[in-house]
Amino acid sequence: MSKKLLAIVVLILLIAGILGFGLYRNAGTNETKSGESQIGSSEDSKPVAQVQTAAVEHKSISETLTAYGSVVAAPGKTHFVAVSFESRVKHVLVSAGQVVEKGDLLLEIEGTAASLLQLRQAQSTDEEAKKELEQTKRRFDQKLATNQELNQAQKAAADADLLLSSLHQQGVGSTGEIHSDTAGVVAKVDVEDGQVAASGTPLIEIVANDDIEVKLGAEPEEIGKIVPGQKVGISLVYGAGSPTIEGTVRLVTQRVNPADHLVDVFVSFPPGTRLLLAAYVRGEIGIVSRETLVVPREAILPNESEFTLYLVRDGRAVEKKVNLGLGTASEVEIIDSTINEGDRVVTVGSRELSDGMEVKESK
Repeated sequence: MSKKLLAIVVLILLIAGILGFGLYRNAGTNETKSGESQIGSSEDSKPVAQVQTAAVEHKSISETLTAYGSVVAAPGKTHFVAVSFESRVKHVLVSAGQVVEKGDLLLEIEGTAASLLQLRQAQSTDEEAKKELEQTKRRFDQKLATNQELNQAQKAAADADLLLSSLHQQGVGSTGEIHSDTAGVVAKVDVEDGQVAASGTPLIEIVANDDIEVKLGAEPEEIGKIVPGQKVGISLVYGAGSPTIEGTVRLVTQRVNPADHLVDVFVSFPPGTRLLLAAYVRGEIGIVSRETLVVPREAILPNESEFTLYLVRDGRAVEKKVNLGLGTASEVEIIDSTINEGDRVVTVGSRELSDGMEVKESK
């Protein structure tokens, strides 16, 4: 190869190297500019959260304790209908839940063979005692009996007559009618037609109209908040739209009921209150009330043992850890000296927020 041809080849290779290096530098520069453009675009499109807010209010809030229970007869106020001799029930004329007036017929009963035998024995004893008394009087007139013998005969005759009169008054030996001695509601019928009832066995239980109250079951840890005299709103659990009746805590028992592991709280009502026996009810017991800062309950975010909310200030979210006080189903008291009345608190969208994030309030 001639020197002239070799020089041409070297020159071509040199020119190709210079051109390649220039293209490489241009490509790097374009990539750098493209990256800077993307960074700038990213910075310009930071997310803006859409939220709904509510004002922090300074108002009165009352905490209530909800308990459930039923309508019962006041302790010691159930009227038991019973007879003092063994009897057979001929007819039951009332049903549980029926309203009765004083004097209404409840039952028809008659004595059993055993009670009739007791009646005949009492009649026989009465006749014999009267005969013995007459004989003793004649002997006494003839100086054949002493004063003591006469007194004994008189006493025996009086005792026999008293027993016989008592059996007659109780209705032994005749068809007996049992009438109600009070106006009220039949709480329970303890017998059926044809049933034999022993002496003193309750046949029917009646609760007077004004002798009802509500027994609520409260959690043992809540009992310290309940005292006699507190107002209670009572409403039917299954009575949608039923009016709330105001009662008063009469008694807070100091034992856990083994049946439901709750503490019994008895609520009384003014005379004339009408409630269905055994009705399932809800009681709202007013615990305490005070003026304080209040926010909607949906603004509070629980986080393990802490509670958080977000305020909106200058278009950005401000995270606040707060302490809670009194609460209702829809509102809660917040305890934080840096929060003021009128501050805007996030109620919808707070779970997507972080401290300092830009936000936009939707109307």
